[in-house]
Amino acid sequence: MSWGRNSSFARATIVALLAAAAMPAAANVLVVRSTGPSAAAYPPGRSLPDNVRLTLRAGDAVIVLAAGGTRTFRGPGVFAPSAAAAPAQVGDGHRARIGAVRSAGIVPHSPTIWHVDVTQSGTFCLSSASHVMLWRPDTSSPATLTISGASGAPRTMRWAAGQATAAWPVALPITNGSSFNIAQSGVAVPTQITFRMLAHEPADMQSVAQALIANGCQGQLDVLVETQPDLSPAG
Repeated sequence: MSWGRNSSFARATIVALLAAAAMPAAANVLVVRSTGPSAAAYPPGRSLPDNVRLTLRAGDAVIVLAAGGTRTFRGPGVFAPSAAAAPAQVGDGHRARIGAVRSAGIVPHSPTIWHVDVTQSGTFCLSSASHVMLWRPDTSSPATLTISGASGAPRTMRWAAGQATAAWPVALPITNGSSFNIAQSGVAVPTQITFRMLAHEPADMQSVAQALIANGCQGQLDVLVETQPDLSPAG
């Protein structure tokens, strides 16, 4: 095709290309929680352009993770994730990060999403099996902890009053899919934890959330979501 013989077409094409280049690309948001009749349309882990329209019915609630925090939308109605309020502040006034402590008034959880809460059963994601840390929410009294797995002799640890964290015993190696029972003194039912090793260390908050969702690490995802600033539209 000759640009000379089709000058009008050429100019129109160039104008269209320049206009497209001048328009900012829509950022993506990640669905991290959804309930209600439309939950199947917005499953956790689904990435959506920031300018998408969420069509929600009565009883629907969708939480998305975007740059700077989370946004919650409740039906009925049609919503745009970009229609968000100014960033809120959490806790001591600083934006929550992956390693942030939960703000006052929320049920205590681990200092970071990478600390293993010995009171919670479930699947736990790790980006590395080195320097794994255990955490307990109640440090008011001493505690004895016994960890047992499929291989290796059980290991018993003693926590002093006031001690919240302890290193995972090196004699019980963690591999992808390995499961352990954690029995605590004074607790009738042991905690059961299965570890999932992430193939790559996530680079940002959305990739962390995607990895947690993909591997079924719900407890960590809940902590991540609840420690983010709430950017939900007012009203």
